[in-house]
Amino acid sequence: MSGEFITNEADVGLPPLQSSRRAVWEYYRIEFLPNGYPGRRTGDELFAHPIYGPYVIADYTAQYRRTQEPRFLEAACRVADAAIDQMTEVGGGLAFLYSQEKSRVSSKKGLWYSGLTQARYVEVFNKLLAQPGTERYREPLSRILISLTVPVEEGGVARYTDDGGLVIEEYPSLAPDCTLNGWTTATVILADYARRTGDPQAWELFRLSVKGLERLIGLFDVPEYATSRYKLTGPATIRLTAEKTDVKVGDCRVVMPASGVFAANDDLDPAGKNLAEGPKVVGNGATQSFVFLLSRITWPAPNRLRFQIEAEEDGIVGLEIGDGPFNPLISTLAPQFYRDLGRFPVSRGENCIEVPVEWVDAEIIAHPTNFGKRIAGRQFNQYHWIHVDTLGKIVSQADSDILRYYRERWSRSPEKWPEISEYQTEDISLERFDPKRHK
Repeated sequence: MSGEFITNEADVGLPPLQSSRRAVWEYYRIEFLPNGYPGRRTGDELFAHPIYGPYVIADYTAQYRRTQEPRFLEAACRVADAAIDQMTEVGGGLAFLYSQEKSRVSSKKGLWYSGLTQARYVEVFNKLLAQPGTERYREPLSRILISLTVPVEEGGVARYTDDGGLVIEEYPSLAPDCTLNGWTTATVILADYARRTGDPQAWELFRLSVKGLERLIGLFDVPEYATSRYKLTGPATIRLTAEKTDVKVGDCRVVMPASGVFAANDDLDPAGKNLAEGPKVVGNGATQSFVFLLSRITWPAPNRLRFQIEAEEDGIVGLEIGDGPFNPLISTLAPQFYRDLGRFPVSRGENCIEVPVEWVDAEIIAHPTNFGKRIAGRQFNQYHWIHVDTLGKIVSQADSDILRYYRERWSRSPEKWPEISEYQTEDISLERFDPKRHK
């Protein structure tokens, strides 16, 4: 065991973190607050980071199991106690909230929490409970589980499919985001905890999550690029052109069948910040771009874009959607040309234009997993393999033919990567990333 400290553990009375993970800790810019909770320094300020707690608790718990030295268990408990102290009651549960305004560890505004972060606390508290003198973590763990059931509409992370299945959202979004790696990872953690403890609450959450995955898993499949999607949402760039008249766009919304109608001017809304500074005027012959978040959860029904437009005179409004070739090195579609969505007559005065965005014009808006992990000068596809691995663990606990099908289908997908022209660049590695081999 190394006595070398990684950061300021000694200053706050904690033992060393594992030196074998020094590169990871330095990447996170980890530093401990006076109460022993780990944070990240941004500029001259140190802020508690919700996800850092599970990382450090897992580290100290692993060191205790290996060495049986009480100081490591005491350190794990101290960090766990500090985490609980900073959690907030949400819908009867406990959640560690992210806040851009208070902590600067998130780019998203407002107070919110992550389904994946919450599941990580379930995972490490479960490991703590296997150690002596830790029974006090059972009640907080149960309340953390409850946080996974709080609906998105009430500030939580639970979204429900039309047949009652559960989607565990990783990030806050009023529209269905459904980030797959966070959802499946949380589901695996629920299964592990339920199997070890027999907790009926955890088994029920696992069952509902499996049902949700069965309902939506096919929407993540991308056969043309032999991979899976990272999530079901993605930004679409829409160009609006005014002809024969000046127009003022006073409102724009996304209509998602069976999911809702989402307005502009809210950071979490699919219409984003299009009108954050008020209505936009588009002069005769001019073009204005708008960015909308679309969700594939409505497939095969299209999302619909709704514009409230005031025209100075009778005229025409043209709408186009950005498109371009699939780039496996980026995470969103970068428009290089535009497809016509239609030309719509407008009369002097108020007009409402609603146009469907057919999925044939937006297939990679919900972007396929990319080769975005750069190690030793090569680019690896990390998330597709996370999908394969987590689905494998889920089907080991759930008798699901459809999840087993996609697990096997996606595990074989890389066999086709050498045949896909977009993947044949010098930077891209078609191998699976192995941290032991690629350092």
